[in-house]
Amino acid sequence: MEQDNMKKSVILFGSMGPAVSILEWLLENPIFEVKGVVCSKEAMSKWRESINDRDMQEIAPTLGVPILNLEDVVQMEADIGLAIRFHLILRKRHLSRFRLGVVNLHGAPLPELRGVMGDAIAILEGRADFGPTLHWMDEGIDTGDILAEDKFPISENYTVYDLFQKCNEAGIELVKSRFQDIVNGKVVGASQEKVAAERKVEARTFTRKKMMRRKQIDLSLGQEQWRRVAKAFQFPGQEPAYIETPDGRIYLTVDERWGKR
Repeated sequence: MEQDNMKKSVILFGSMGPAVSILEWLLENPIFEVKGVVCSKEAMSKWRESINDRDMQEIAPTLGVPILNLEDVVQMEADIGLAIRFHLILRKRHLSRFRLGVVNLHGAPLPELRGVMGDAIAILEGRADFGPTLHWMDEGIDTGDILAEDKFPISENYTVYDLFQKCNEAGIELVKSRFQDIVNGKVVGASQEKVAAERKVEARTFTRKKMMRRKQIDLSLGQEQWRRVAKAFQFPGQEPAYIETPDGRIYLTVDERWGKR
């Protein structure tokens, strides 16, 4: 019990609003000492600007938390790292600086939706449910042992942005409910190979380059598939799904009022 109550040093990785929410939670919890945050120092992307997303590089200094870069991390030590929708891959030289390791909040189920845009894949494939996963980071892409997960039903009318927001909300709650137990060794991870075998699912990894090619609508498919593609790429500040024509692209979006009629 005494070990559970000892203050644990944390380095947080993340730039977006959900990472800011977790930083505030860590600072309010007396068991954690935040040694710094690693975040993007670039201007916010168009989609983040369009939704007024909270930005870590602006908010962390107002909370008295140092902003670090990855090379700073190599010179430091901490009990544990926590990555919240972080945009860079951590290498062995970074991971080795943490006594316990680094926990990653991945915005999709594992192991079947590794990499990027798992929410778009979920809509394209007509999945019934979705949710975030906490896992230990290793040098692979979302391949470390699974620690905790959450699932919720996917509404028929969700666009990818709706699903993205819902998953972020669920992810924040998942971290708040499980991270302290993970730090105190009360949660045992399960290998993704074991999970895949038990659930009879295939481990798959998606890249942004491949996903962008799926924005183009195949006219040979039915209208229901057109609608899925439109929903899967309807995201603020981003190019929507499209039909390619000799005169240029025709963009498709879904009327958000559709489900209310």
